[in-house]
Amino acid sequence: MRATNNTPAGKLGFAFAQSIVNGEYATAHTMLSDALRREARPQDLESSYKKMIEYGEGPPDLIEVINVDSMDGWPSKQARDVGWAYVAICGDGYSEAISVVVAEEGGREVIRKVEWGRP
Repeated sequence: MRATNNTPAGKLGFAFAQSIVNGEYATAHTMLSDALRREARPQDLESSYKKMIEYGEGPPDLIEVINVDSMDGWPSKQARDVGWAYVAICGDGYSEAISVVVAEEGGREVIRKVEWGRP
């Protein structure tokens, strides 16, 4: 596992990925926005993760924040968005990633959107 990028999006993206990889789906679920928590249960996070890496062997040996962006100038940026992070999750026979959009909600950073897998 590698250190996170020191931005809110990098830190939260890394923490989310690490929780998912460690099987701490309920913990990862608490990092989601209110709206996303209503849409996705912890079991849904588990299912999405396992489907993403099902073609590989064994647990990941690398979680790394590859890219972050403050989203300045993004056409789809919403008023409370603070950033975006792309987090690699790699193991034996697979190299995948999650992308998260981080927003401010209720005085804390939360994940507003998750995309599973490499583009």
